[in-house]
Amino acid sequence: MGLKSGLQTVSAADIHVGRRVRERRVQRGLSLAMLATALGVSTQQVRKYEAGCNGIPAARLPVLAAFLGVSVCWLFDGLETQQQVGPYRPMLPTRPRMLLDLVRATDTVPEPGLAALCAAARAFAGAPGPE
Repeated sequence: MGLKSGLQTVSAADIHVGRRVRERRVQRGLSLAMLATALGVSTQQVRKYEAGCNGIPAARLPVLAAFLGVSVCWLFDGLETQQQVGPYRPMLPTRPRMLLDLVRATDTVPEPGLAALCAAARAFAGAPGPE
């Protein structure tokens, strides 16, 4: 299944893999420029890969996966369960950088402090506690 984009066809696989790349790049705290340097392409090309406008060449997939710390198969995980290409709904929270900073900051917090921090966050958000 593909969507027409100008003269080229954009495939569901290109869009899916691009989204997975972006999600993993953000999870790892990597910039577009860092990924572009690792792949030997421009930052604009990485943007096109992530948007699914351009498919990632097969020869670059192993390099990309290694740089992101995943397997090539991981990039395609979930593709077969997608029924259609629709609006992008990232698997990451809407504020991933802030949340990643928070997670990194809690690496050295002892367990009792972490439990108290979680309880405070739930209370602040008005969310119920764990059952």
